[in-house]
Amino acid sequence: MTRRRSFLFACGALAVGAMRHTAAQARVYRVASLSISTRDSPQFVALLRRFRELGHVEGKNFALDARFLKGDWLEAPKIAAQLAAARPDVAMAFGSELIVRACRQAIGPTPLVMIAVDFDPVEKNYIASLSRPGGNITGVYFRQIESAVKRLELLREALPHVRRVAALFDLSTRDQLEAVAQAAAKLGISLLPQQLSSAPYDFDAALQAAAAAKAQAVMALSSGAFFGPRQRWIATARELRLPVIANPNYAEAGALIAFGASFPHMYARAAEYADRILKGAKPSEMPVEQPSQYELVVNQKTARALDINLTPAVLLRATRVIE
Repeated sequence: MTRRRSFLFACGALAVGAMRHTAAQARVYRVASLSISTRDSPQFVALLRRFRELGHVEGKNFALDARFLKGDWLEAPKIAAQLAAARPDVAMAFGSELIVRACRQAIGPTPLVMIAVDFDPVEKNYIASLSRPGGNITGVYFRQIESAVKRLELLREALPHVRRVAALFDLSTRDQLEAVAQAAAKLGISLLPQQLSSAPYDFDAALQAAAAAKAQAVMALSSGAFFGPRQRWIATARELRLPVIANPNYAEAGALIAFGASFPHMYARAAEYADRILKGAKPSEMPVEQPSQYELVVNQKTARALDINLTPAVLLRATRVIE
């Protein structure tokens, strides 16, 4: 009788263990994200790749509900609410304060991984400090001001003859414009600000005005509203024989020179944050990072189309050259 009980107990233990194993295998982690990117963009591809490297495979143990703003910023709160309704294990918000704020308000106490662009999350009370966020939000934070100045310096180095540069800006990029204007004065460059307002922005009118003002190049300051229609307005600039310099997100769309923090690296880091949270880490104890990788991309295809010969120094420093 004792042996029979032992046998039955062993069988029961094995059954429970098998059930637990099956339950563990069946667990599907749900992650929701909102950004201005696109699913086939280099940064989002990097996000998905890093998730897979960490063992999160879509269709097996991982479900990613990714939504993308198409330029209508008023849609952000509605889309964030839709994402929150599905009760994700982790939410992700990539971009301006508007996107992060919409997600924070919608998801409540759900952990939120952010890439905060061009606003200070401490100053805006999203987190207590970079080293100890203190709540349910963590991630990566950076501002574009210093990168914007560096882009102008690179333009001056790559095209020494350029003296008149148009700067596309909107209300969200006034701080970048002020910094670039100061740098332009020191570099002997005449800056021609072209403000865009009243969405949808009229890029054609701004670029035509830049050409009429005898601009020799166009600098696009880093506004989230410039990203969606980038292919179209960069093509317009090319037709007007105006080389464009911008952040790395614009390189594949035809910007001649693109410099700034590596968005693919930041998105990959965001995946790592989400992975740690899914495994039990607390956002309140996960320090908010600032970018550690920058890239300089040169588009030789655009250079050939515009009959531009870039200086060897800039080509040698490029982290990537588009042929």
